[in-house]
Amino acid sequence: MRKVLIATDDDQRLASLKSHLGRYLSVECSGLDGAADAFAETRPEAVIMDLDGRGRVILDGVRSIDPGASIIVLTSRHELETTVEVIRKGAFDCLHNPVDMKALDECLKRVFDGLDLTKSLSDIHMDVYRPDTLVGRSRAMEEIFKTIGIASLSKVTILIQGESGTGKELIARAIHSSSEERAKPFVAINCSALVETLLESELFGHEKGAFTGALFRKEGKFEAAAGGTVFLDEIGEMSQALQVKLLRVLQERSFERVGGSDTIRTDVRVIAATNRELATLTSTGGFREDLFYRLKVITIDVPPLRERKEDIPHLVAYLLEKSNRELHKRVTKVPDDVMERLIDYDWPGNVRELENVITRGVFLAKGGVLMDIKTLERAGDAQGWSPESLSAIEVRHIAATLDHTGWNRSRAARLLGISIPRLERKILRYELKPG
Repeated sequence: MRKVLIATDDDQRLASLKSHLGRYLSVECSGLDGAADAFAETRPEAVIMDLDGRGRVILDGVRSIDPGASIIVLTSRHELETTVEVIRKGAFDCLHNPVDMKALDECLKRVFDGLDLTKSLSDIHMDVYRPDTLVGRSRAMEEIFKTIGIASLSKVTILIQGESGTGKELIARAIHSSSEERAKPFVAINCSALVETLLESELFGHEKGAFTGALFRKEGKFEAAAGGTVFLDEIGEMSQALQVKLLRVLQERSFERVGGSDTIRTDVRVIAATNRELATLTSTGGFREDLFYRLKVITIDVPPLRERKEDIPHLVAYLLEKSNRELHKRVTKVPDDVMERLIDYDWPGNVRELENVITRGVFLAKGGVLMDIKTLERAGDAQGWSPESLSAIEVRHIAATLDHTGWNRSRAARLLGISIPRLERKILRYELKPG
């Protein structure tokens, strides 16, 4: 039976929650002052914590034991600041008192669904598959989803920042497809793929005879978008001269074709993306400060995959279905050890690298089980070097840490920088025992 911990000093609230949840869950109870100790001792799968009183301090205490703890905060305060604060502190969700039991049940279901997908890792599937969709249930992705909703309400300029392979264009497309202009064109161009003269022509078009080879008039991306969205990828690579022209488009909503004199009005939404830190480029003169501030009316910072590893099982499920459709296969099972390696890997190439690995694994799979992910191993083989495997190093390090703490799992997990459940899985996987 699933186990939850209720932490509150309100006896009436405790009785109500225990009566409702006790029908289908194993319920542990604690006052706020003893919540952290009760959490460490009982290791519940979810914590329902009253924020009133010393709740903020206790919230920090529980997360110091297990940074990945699923904590549902209950508060009597309805201010935006309170909700933002607890979400920023890492709470799974924030519900208001008096508690809506149906909303609490739904919240717990989301917690348990996520834990099941991360722990069982045995039969992953997608009930509904949609191509080119954003996937993620991490707090960071939930916040991006909310920002997409806000950004889609108007044609304000948007700047998306993040490492290569994190899905910046997918976010831009999601903003466009969520807006009232979804039926209008979405036009994308990579600013680093073309030399300056060609990029200017691609963006603004050119007149016949504007340069050698210009045999006819050509409309640019800003004309082709016609009330829709222009997506400028790798905006940090744009030359200073073109930055000036783009600034004018954003300020005056007009431009001229290369070699032309007619002013053309435009009403497109501009979404720019970069894998470079534009604020740093601005301070060193590599990017115009006035353009930078014009672009960042709304900013979306996309975290690398290594900072949202709880999304990896969901991404694997989605990418398995995508690869199955493209390769006409039916690989639906991922062994526990394979999924753990996928979760533990740091993914320098982000989601794009994960997709490549899954596609290769599906292509090579025999039967319905994903087994071959050797691309994550033996990083030094290209130079003929055979280092000690990471798993061997990890075994020694975890064993030494456990011995150092006298097999105090809470302290060991804290020193190792991982959650207690993950430490438990590694102890089982490596068959570690007290010396």
